[in-house]
Amino acid sequence: MEEAPAENLTCRELDVLRLLARGLSNRLIARRLDISEKTAKNHLSSIYSKIGATDRIQAALYARHVGLTDLEEAAPSAPASAPVPQNDVQRAGPALTARERAVLCLLARGLSNRLIARRLDISEKTVKNHLSSIYLKIGAAHRTQAALYAQDVDLAS
Repeated sequence: MEEAPAENLTCRELDVLRLLARGLSNRLIARRLDISEKTAKNHLSSIYSKIGATDRIQAALYARHVGLTDLEEAAPSAPASAPVPQNDVQRAGPALTARERAVLCLLARGLSNRLIARRLDISEKTVKNHLSSIYLKIGAAHRTQAALYAQDVDLAS
């Protein structure tokens, strides 16, 4: 992923990226910013192009890397708590099996289920099963939240 300066993004794109970095879905981003989901998707496409990201996980990690996680600037009406589970990280981390940690690590690097399966020499269905288990254990609703969680517990490196 290219290191493009965040100054190239419009104010609205920065708002969208900040919310994405908090793990929000397109629907929730649209609701928080009072825009349509289609507009949120369009902003995300523009953001990906400007920062050199290929997907929302890379964009969310980029936002955290450049310090765009201050939600209050983006949407004052948004609650301060993040949907990504961050309480008692030490307790949640060991609950994952070694294979689940490996899957989560590869997910956090932006790999698709197919590529994760190839790297670990398992089926895509097994990857999906591991991801379901991971989401349940860490309280994530989708892969972006799981990737952000992995970064928080240093599994993304």
